[in-house]
Amino acid sequence: MRNDTVKDTKTIGSVIKAVMILEELAESAEGLGLTEISKRLNYGVSATYHILNTLKLHSIIEQDKKTKKYRIGVGLFRISSMAKRQYSLVYIAQPFLDKLRVMVDETSNLMVLDGYEVAYIAQSESTKLLKMFTQLGAKAPLYCTGGGKAILAYKPVSFQDLILSKISLQRYTDNTITTIEDLRKEFRLIKKQGYAIDNEEREEGIICVASPIFDCYGEVVAAISISGPSYRIKEKDLSNIISSVVLTAKEISANLGYAEK
Repeated sequence: MRNDTVKDTKTIGSVIKAVMILEELAESAEGLGLTEISKRLNYGVSATYHILNTLKLHSIIEQDKKTKKYRIGVGLFRISSMAKRQYSLVYIAQPFLDKLRVMVDETSNLMVLDGYEVAYIAQSESTKLLKMFTQLGAKAPLYCTGGGKAILAYKPVSFQDLILSKISLQRYTDNTITTIEDLRKEFRLIKKQGYAIDNEEREEGIICVASPIFDCYGEVVAAISISGPSYRIKEKDLSNIISSVVLTAKEISANLGYAEK
């Protein structure tokens, strides 16, 4: 029986209970009933029922109609599959991130779509004292970051429409694109040239160059980028930085099984 609930003011009790219920179900091949789960964890039947019902609503667990027992649902397998895919992506991409960082001597990043934003899942930091650093797991807008634009540009127009209908095109700097018409022009340019540039659109003084990464099905799954202080990026050979980023994105894509047409 598990009853080692963590008591911490920074945690949410119902979430802890939900996790412990999932752990119990994961260890039971035949599933568990409401009363059995409640007794094992020393939780009230009513509270246990509400947690189970919430998890079932999102397909995280499912209930056998005959036995009324609960077991792990397809929703959790889907989440697990996505997590595994992201882990594999990071594992494959990290050596290329490191190589790219050495090539241009600026911070390199790996980003994926996360809802209506882009999330940073891997990074290789520049050795310079003044450098770009983003906490792993941090999120940023899709429409004004190099990685976000690179991913969105290669998504179907219907997907772009959905995203643009859900977000507000907030102005961060004088260079931020704030109209859908201008964004669509930007997406067409990105697809034509194979890379995206965030020219101080999210933050003044920062430039980012990004290129999309594709999986074995030809779907855009991530983007790789180089970011750094604008004065330093402008002092360097921008065309060399662009070609390095694009080449690295192609190398990662090839390692994911993508065959460029």
